[in-house]
Amino acid sequence: MPNTPMPHDTKSKRRRSKAERKESAETSRAYDARKREAGFVRSNLWVPKDDLADIKWLVETRTYKLCLHYAQTRAQQHLSATPPVRKRKRISKSDPRQLGFDFG
Repeated sequence: MPNTPMPHDTKSKRRRSKAERKESAETSRAYDARKREAGFVRSNLWVPKDDLADIKWLVETRTYKLCLHYAQTRAQQHLSATPPVRKRKRISKSDPRQLGFDFG
């Protein structure tokens, strides 16, 4: 007998709350915005089955090159940015009586 639960034993899917749906939509919009900012466009095309491997290879190489270019420009922007000014740490002034071990 297979180890699958019987239909009456399976849990029903829980409906997502309005807040969960809203959070998911915001995440999706942010993802799409980042892709658009990087210069990507979503496309849905019908292609001949024989050309599918060639088209996938072409798209993957172009996407890789674009991602590489985007990463390089981000790194250059990061390197050209001025470093943040660090606060000087305050040096605690020690009491000379606390520096010795003279208990007399």
